[in-house]
Amino acid sequence: MTVTESKPPQYYDHTLTPLPVDATSLAEALQELRVAVRNGSEMIQANEPIPEKWNVGGMFLHFQGVALAFLRLDYQSSVLGDKGITSPDYRDFALQRIPSGFPDFPLLPSRLSPAGSFSPLTAVSLRIFSTLAKVDWKLDAKPSLPQEDITCLQDALTMALQNEPLVVHDDKKAGADDILYGRAGLLWLLINIRARRFSSETEDALAPIFAAIPSLVRVIIEAGRQSANEYMERHGPEGAQPLMYPWLEGHNFFGAVHGSTGILTVLLACQPKELKPYLVDIGSTITELCKLSNLQDGHLPMARPPFSYGQTSEFVQLCHGAPGLLILLAAALKNEHLTRDFWTPEWDETIYLASQRIWEEGLLSKGASLCHGISGNTWPWLLLYNTFEYHSTIRNGARRGYAERNGAPTSSSEDLNEKLTPDFFLSRALPFMLHSRETRPYNTVPPTSGKEYSMPDQPYSLFNGLAGNLCAWAETCAVIQAELRKMELSEKGDAFEDDSIFQKAIHSQLGFPLLGGNGAVGLL
Repeated sequence: MTVTESKPPQYYDHTLTPLPVDATSLAEALQELRVAVRNGSEMIQANEPIPEKWNVGGMFLHFQGVALAFLRLDYQSSVLGDKGITSPDYRDFALQRIPSGFPDFPLLPSRLSPAGSFSPLTAVSLRIFSTLAKVDWKLDAKPSLPQEDITCLQDALTMALQNEPLVVHDDKKAGADDILYGRAGLLWLLINIRARRFSSETEDALAPIFAAIPSLVRVIIEAGRQSANEYMERHGPEGAQPLMYPWLEGHNFFGAVHGSTGILTVLLACQPKELKPYLVDIGSTITELCKLSNLQDGHLPMARPPFSYGQTSEFVQLCHGAPGLLILLAAALKNEHLTRDFWTPEWDETIYLASQRIWEEGLLSKGASLCHGISGNTWPWLLLYNTFEYHSTIRNGARRGYAERNGAPTSSSEDLNEKLTPDFFLSRALPFMLHSRETRPYNTVPPTSGKEYSMPDQPYSLFNGLAGNLCAWAETCAVIQAELRKMELSEKGDAFEDDSIFQKAIHSQLGFPLLGGNGAVGLL
């Protein structure tokens, strides 16, 4: 695409090449990204003001997201340090951005996710996870939580169970289930809190909330069914999916931030017994999403009925586009119960075609942000690498299950099966992640590549700015550290699975902020 003076292109063509997945290349990338995390952290600390009190902003764009980013870096610090170099105090950077006291604004039915704005759940989330940080994230520390935080969680859950698929949102009706504002965001918070351990008194107080998680899963599923039925009544069966979720009234969205790929990714992080009644709906919806994407050569349309913000082609970005579908597939392929009965070759075709679209159209002129930028487009490859490298047994079982159901092998997808290797994903993720350092605000010098990336509106925020880039670079460090350790032990003929360094790196892979993809590990 050609750069014009009046308006930048949607994405830049590039000459990047997949990076060799060998010890030398990985070690060099690890070193460069560790430096980027350290330098970027100091840049945020120097330029992002320390808040005096809670405001109505959520983690997506406001200071609370910066605090979450630093909490994640504190948790991942074991894979970020270099010998002889002092790392920033990520925990202190986070705690400075978590005001004392409880926020004084109300809980609203349309603001039940900690990701979005105007919700005390944002503050509650940071208060809880900062408590865990103060005990070094140790499972056996079992800290206590204030009763007002637990009460807020209970009140939010009560509202969520009463919500309809559409709720009043800024004087208009909007979807009630997305990760940004809706019930999926609340569910993601609750199952991550459940992954931690607290004092016996706190555990007792949380027990009724955790016991109601299956009910929250049920109402999210029922809302998806209801919206799908309404779509078919208005538009007929063509294009319908078993589960559909409106964002704007009258339009069912598919992107990760506002639509079904994000909602289903969160649902797949629940316990198997909580999902068992709904696997038919979930599996069939994934297949229909894949078919829709494959018809578009790997793009994922924004919505059905069609919706557009005036762009000339489909978006390739997390909030609306193929990256969200790849994150969903990475999560789905880790679920043995789901894949055994519902995997189809279309899933592999989608992974390949959508990866091609991201490789060709993923260097967005908007920059490197998580929501609509390079690092958000790259992260799905990290999740798919983890899936294909460490969960191949489940995937092989899925292929056998498909052959048994259909009385024939998956011969039509054998070529793709050979192409879709762990190295396929990691070799593409690394050059994109390294290139993302050339965007603003991290890069402070004029570009030499001819790619004029935009300065984000919120340059240091989690989903629109540098804080999100730090999370992406740190996650990449964890992936590389695990692979390097595996290579080292395998060369010696030693088992790597139970090695403490390898396990530390694996457990440092937290997944996409506020969305996951690697299950609920106990930190958003």
